[in-house]
Amino acid sequence: MPSSRLLILGSNGGLGRTLTRQLSQTHQVTAWTRAELDLERPEAVAAALSRCDFDVLLNPVALTSPDVCEAQPDKARLANVEGPQALAEVCQARGARLIHFSTDYVFSGEPHDLWHEDDETRPVNVYGRTKREGELAVLKACPDALVARVSWLFGPDKPSHPDLMIERALQSDDVCSVADKVSVPTSTVDVCEWIAHLIGHPSSGVLHLCNSGIASWHLWAETTLDIASWLGLPLKTTSVRPIRLAELTQMKAARPLHTVMSNEKLQTLLGREIRNWSTALEDYLTARYQKK
Repeated sequence: MPSSRLLILGSNGGLGRTLTRQLSQTHQVTAWTRAELDLERPEAVAAALSRCDFDVLLNPVALTSPDVCEAQPDKARLANVEGPQALAEVCQARGARLIHFSTDYVFSGEPHDLWHEDDETRPVNVYGRTKREGELAVLKACPDALVARVSWLFGPDKPSHPDLMIERALQSDDVCSVADKVSVPTSTVDVCEWIAHLIGHPSSGVLHLCNSGIASWHLWAETTLDIASWLGLPLKTTSVRPIRLAELTQMKAARPLHTVMSNEKLQTLLGREIRNWSTALEDYLTARYQKK
């Protein structure tokens, strides 16, 4: 695949850092932080982008905290709808490819089999609603854009649920995690591998980028501690006490309970099976925590 000029936004975020590091190996990458392009100022997007030549723009930037979005819906709309729409308008005018990242939180969370790309969404909170509105705005302004939905990201560039569970188990023998919320933990390293393939592929519309399998936060935590114990970390426990999401009263915004996405379409595009989240998790934890 020939090298492309990539502009990666949010390069100081977890996914942005991984994208920048991995894609720099094969492409000419310009990486901007939020300080260099603030999507909460959509009126400034076109002028900012005029300073950079690129063939592909990758946007993993969003206001992702459901509670912050619920408390500040106007701020969420700027970051998740109007800013991405401005990116799409520039890409459409310049003939550049846009890959915009979205979320499993666009789904209602009702009991369901695997959620597919064309299933009805019906998000339950401001975060999910603004991300869905952002998807629609991007595809309206730039019909050839790719909207990549991801779920429960973990990886080397930002602490996530597995790292928090290990930290707690190193300090206490009482570790708990939610058992009634399920989705697909997904490796940022794997996401970047899939994106590397998709950059040169003419796919557009919505595409689910997630590992295979199903997990609750509780199963994710248990699997993490089992692997960490095997790696020799001095955990005080490998047992995780199951709790219900409703017990986390500090969370103000509603959360969808079931957002397990199908990656069948991605597997077809790649021409191969996608590995299970637990295999990707073991690779991540081994690289991060194994004693040298």
